[in-house]
Amino acid sequence: MAYKIEPSVLRDVAAAVLDLPLDTGQRFAALIEALADRYPDVVANEVPRWMMSKAGGVLGKISFLYMGPSEYLLIFGSPAATDGYTGRYRFVDVHKVVLAGRYVTYDLESDQIAPTVLLPGDTSHMRRGEARGLQIDSGSWHLEYGRGVTMTATPFAMMDTLVNSMALKPVLATTKEYLRFTARGVRRRFRKA
Repeated sequence: MAYKIEPSVLRDVAAAVLDLPLDTGQRFAALIEALADRYPDVVANEVPRWMMSKAGGVLGKISFLYMGPSEYLLIFGSPAATDGYTGRYRFVDVHKVVLAGRYVTYDLESDQIAPTVLLPGDTSHMRRGEARGLQIDSGSWHLEYGRGVTMTATPFAMMDTLVNSMALKPVLATTKEYLRFTARGVRRRFRKA
């Protein structure tokens, strides 16, 4: 299967914006603009649409940049510290580039006893079937790219928000975003035909 996005490009694009201010939104704006320039058929140069996300106990804010059947791209983070479980995606590889803050992770099923610490510019690749514990410091943000059967990641991503938080609004907002990206993809296919 041919994928539209390359993790190495995401790393390079993110590295180019790390010196920009985060608190004014310039870092995110420059990141999105650079990604839209690099992937014009995938990422729209739009202001981030932030919504609540709670998955595996990790509470934060999410903004989708792209969603498709075999790939997704998003920004995730939290102004306040949070921790929990990454989830286990049997059909999706997850690549992350840290944009701000500090992430501490550890493999839940190996002999790893020292944590892995990720700082701005660092990357992480969680292969299909892996699971990790995760701690995010206050003000930490990352660019996340998923590659595989993306719909299989949806239940984990939305169930904690719905069941434990009893928050219907973010689930509906996520569903609306998915439909928006799906409609955009269909429109592009018809224009090319």
